[in-house]
Amino acid sequence: MPPKNQRRCTIPALAIGFAIVGVIVLASRVSHAADAPRTVVEITARQTLAILNSDVADTEKIKRLQQLAYASIDFETMSRLVLAKYWKQFSPEERQQFQDEFKRALTLSYGRRIGQLGREKVVILGERAEPLGDVTVQSRIVGKTGDVKADYRLRQKGDSWYVIDVTVEGVSIVSSYRTQFQEIMGRGGPQQLLAQLRAKNARGEGLATPETAPSGA
Repeated sequence: MPPKNQRRCTIPALAIGFAIVGVIVLASRVSHAADAPRTVVEITARQTLAILNSDVADTEKIKRLQQLAYASIDFETMSRLVLAKYWKQFSPEERQQFQDEFKRALTLSYGRRIGQLGREKVVILGERAEPLGDVTVQSRIVGKTGDVKADYRLRQKGDSWYVIDVTVEGVSIVSSYRTQFQEIMGRGGPQQLLAQLRAKNARGEGLATPETAPSGA
């Protein structure tokens, strides 16, 4: 177990790390295939952090991030990865409903963390090839509460690259939400999951972020 002073540094750094990668996922811009995945992450991180570090109100920051996100993220791929084997249980209409609610939940979950962010920066460390032609870009988030390791997984679709998952200090955003959703699916199927997402979004709660998610959240 790490020393107490190290844990005090790591816990807030991890929370901020998830907040940053969450909004980077929400703001992931596509790039032409000629651009390397590393370049995509560098540009995305720079644009996202420019918004986060601007002097505008948090509500305006969230609005700008949404404008970047909603026209460019491959939420179908992310939704497939999160639902995994349960994807086939959803009708085409339910799949679209899930994507819409999941997108809104992510915005609520990470948008409310924006006020915690300071003058962080993202340092690119390297990249590695993954199965299915994916590429993981390795980085380190440098902030006032400590450094956090973040790996961005990208997948090419058509002529563009998209961020489809982020792993922070060994914890995958996709895997974390998959675990949460599978517990709900096991109890009530697609209707139960959609109902819970709608209810949480209606209350403005969104989803528990990975470093704080309770069982069954």
